[in-house]
Amino acid sequence: MKKILIIILLIIIAVFAFYNSNEKTAIQKELKNFAVEDTSAVNKVFFADRFNNTVTLVRSNGKWLVENKYPVRPDAIEYLLKTMSALEVKHPVSNSMHDKIIKNLSTSAVKVEIFTDDMDNASKTYYVGGETKDMIGSYMILENSSRAFAVYIPGFNGFLAPRYNIDGAVVSVDLWRNRNIFNFKSEEIKSVSVKNNDDDAESFKIYIEDGDYFFTKNNTTKQIPIRNGKQYFELFKKVNCEGFMNDFSKKDSIFNSQPFHEITIEDVNNNFTTLLSYHKEPEREEYLQIDGKKQEYDVDRMYAKFEDDLMLIQFYVFDKILLQSPQFNVEK
Repeated sequence: MKKILIIILLIIIAVFAFYNSNEKTAIQKELKNFAVEDTSAVNKVFFADRFNNTVTLVRSNGKWLVENKYPVRPDAIEYLLKTMSALEVKHPVSNSMHDKIIKNLSTSAVKVEIFTDDMDNASKTYYVGGETKDMIGSYMILENSSRAFAVYIPGFNGFLAPRYNIDGAVVSVDLWRNRNIFNFKSEEIKSVSVKNNDDDAESFKIYIEDGDYFFTKNNTTKQIPIRNGKQYFELFKKVNCEGFMNDFSKKDSIFNSQPFHEITIEDVNNNFTTLLSYHKEPEREEYLQIDGKKQEYDVDRMYAKFEDDLMLIQFYVFDKILLQSPQFNVEK
């Protein structure tokens, strides 16, 4: 009889342990289920930082928009979706470090909400924090969970915040926007005018009339080879800025200053598109000119105004458009 009671007790303990183990396993899986298996089902992603900045990405008719207004950089959204599908838990945060990590997450983490079928209710929400001690992954926690984890992507040696376009602990619409400025086919352009406010002698205009191309500079107009005129217009097929700077504190003062260049494109429908460039302070004051004098302006980048946006543009990209590149000359 005693043996039977012992056997029954052991069975009860085993059954209890089995159910307790299953429940614990289920909870653990729920606590660390960061990855999105099918990113093709993702239709919206919402970001919010601790400084009241928010960003909303929405898939509309197969294309991604940020704030339902601006096209999203294709490389950025592709990188994000790959990141969300590849997340794995490396290990839970140790008990000795957990309170500290939770505190850091509560003050600096970025909230990420992922929406699939229901655009009003997130299917998954988690917080992306700072990098782990070994710099391979980031601390993250799922919403309504009390357990933080070190999360990483196998084969990727780095922390994860930049893959979410998180700059430090800040999110910004500008970081997601497609950087394309001009996207004209050569046959869509009627004329291009470039005004140089620092040196009017460098101002010029190139235009097409009755199938022929003409170049005007210093009040002199001459016909140029068709291939050269067409080649110049083709420069406007895909022109990108380096990035947007609409949060820059000096934006208004830059826009109120004298432009360096005024680039105006007239299309065949008589519509005008204008970009204004502005001098930018040197990247580093210790950079010197050939004669040993300090650089007055940045020699690599300019500020630019396009519509209502402040952006950075590169001389490397615009020198050909400004006819400052020795490799490009419409008069050759």
